Amino acid sequence: MTKSLAALLACLALGLVAAGCGSSNNNKSSNSGGGAQTSTKTSSSGGTAAKTTSVSMKNLKFNPTTVSVPAGTTVKWTNDDSVGHDVTAATFKSGTPGGITAGASFSHTFAKAGTYKYVCTIHKASGMTGTVIVK
Repeated sequence: MTKSLAALLACLALGLVAAGCGSSNNNKSSNSGGGAQTSTKTSSSGGTAAKTTSVSMKNLKFNPTTVSVPAGTTVKWTNDDSVGHDVTAATFKSGTPGGITAGASFSHTFAKAGTYKYVCTIHKASGMTGTVIVK
């Protein structure tokens, strides 16, 4: 009985190890300079799903201030400051001024090529402006 139990445990252990070896990470990340983080997720069918580029709001600045992305990319702004911010452009708006509280984020997907300038309406006098260039 002890040998049977040991054999069963050995088989289970081998099964878990084999299962762990077969996993794959479908996330690909690259730092596109200036602090922007771009992630691409690959769908289970092998096609590319959505891309996301991150922008930090810290020390009353957008970091990076300019990002260049292909059409279809989502830009995610995360508030890493202790005060509220917003992201406002002619074609999109995060909501009320200060509505992105500390630790919160806002995302927008850019479908068309163009240059999109945006500001934090609360801190624009401090130079809190940015640009998304969509290719």
